[in-house]
Amino acid sequence: MHLPAWIRAAAVAGFLSHSAAWSQTAPSGFELERLELNLGKGSLLSSHGELLVPTGVSAGLVSHYEHLPLVLQDGESHLERVRHRASLMLAASYGVLPWLEVGAQIPAVLWQQGGDPSLLGLPPLTARGLGTPMLQARLGLLSRREEHPVNLAVDLAAGLPVGSGSALARDAGLRFRAGATLGLDWGWLHPSLEAGVLLRPPNPLFRKGSPPVVPELRVSAVLATANPGLRGELALRGAFASDDKQPSLELLGGVRWPLMPRVELLALGGPGLGAAPGTPSARVLLGVNFLMEPPPALERLTEAIPHFTLEPEATAARREVPRPAVAPVPTRELLPTAVPLAHATPLLQGSVLFEPGRAELPADLSLPQAVLELLRSEPGKSIVLLEGYAGQEDAAQADRLLPLRRAQALRTYLAGQGVPLERLRVRITSPAASAHAPTPEDLARARRVEMTVLSDPTAVSETTP
Repeated sequence: MHLPAWIRAAAVAGFLSHSAAWSQTAPSGFELERLELNLGKGSLLSSHGELLVPTGVSAGLVSHYEHLPLVLQDGESHLERVRHRASLMLAASYGVLPWLEVGAQIPAVLWQQGGDPSLLGLPPLTARGLGTPMLQARLGLLSRREEHPVNLAVDLAAGLPVGSGSALARDAGLRFRAGATLGLDWGWLHPSLEAGVLLRPPNPLFRKGSPPVVPELRVSAVLATANPGLRGELALRGAFASDDKQPSLELLGGVRWPLMPRVELLALGGPGLGAAPGTPSARVLLGVNFLMEPPPALERLTEAIPHFTLEPEATAARREVPRPAVAPVPTRELLPTAVPLAHATPLLQGSVLFEPGRAELPADLSLPQAVLELLRSEPGKSIVLLEGYAGQEDAAQADRLLPLRRAQALRTYLAGQGVPLERLRVRITSPAASAHAPTPEDLARARRVEMTVLSDPTAVSETTP
């Protein structure tokens, strides 16, 4: 989210030439901080356009150090107004509705130090003080959870002028920000783009006649990884204001490391480019983040529960009616040509792998889409068998209904694409009892739902009572 941020590079020359008048009017200061924190899911500096699920909570405590965030100079004079600055930020966000998330952020200056301001007739710098609190609402327009191709969210935020002016931590009035974030999923890479406009009061260092509201364009590009365990992110942030001679740019990179379930440690740092006020020559951030989301709710079925049987794999061969021999077909391979519809050999077969402990459809739907193409190109009485596997994935994620919910999610998706329900069969298979701990291969098998297209409906007649 956009935190306080007022850039004042153009103020440098004007400030030095009018320092006496400035000291007489004793302005209340301005918000120096430019750091933008993401209050919800995603990276530290961008939301990836993804919202928290309803009743989901995200909270973070981030400290950071800035070197030379404010230097005043012209051709002859040079003053390091703020040489060192250490701040602390508390941010939290809450999922209200599937399309609405609200959050707040409270910054504070813990300690700062600079050169002697009396040489330019400036008031002394307060070492600590409260920053500008921010309130935000995030509206979700598109979501990967809803099978949209991208995540797209709009942020609306307001900053309250209740901080410390003498610590350069507040503006003279309210400020508002509106922006949009677009997030993409490229396998384990999650890039995002953010653009917005910040409307702020004019800096009191500028000459009289400045507009009552100064627009500031803010953009950022973030590349983050989504793999389990250690995650990385790289962000480029920029700000361009109508009253600044130079833009403000920062390049920050860092990592996130899970300390325990729902809690992760984060570290970020990098240089700043440009002479605009609020752009440090270097910034380092350390923090901890807490994220808690409720498990997916069980959906009430609008139609009858599909017929399925729970049968151990070890005893399946003892049934009087033998199961058809199924030869595996690569997941991404489309149909072999000229396959007889009446033959018991599967027309297409593959597995859909779900995330651990979750029943939402994965991002890769190439297999279900191949099944749909097959059913459309081969009209007839072929059926689709959706077979889940009731194996324990993790002691913390044990859910006896999870295999059924996964198979049902695929069934609902295919039905929504026009496949008649009578052509969709669901079966849950339980692995044979074993005294040994499950292997990684066993855990991976338990996360899959196997999709098999058969031309002969009687081939799986045993799945219905």
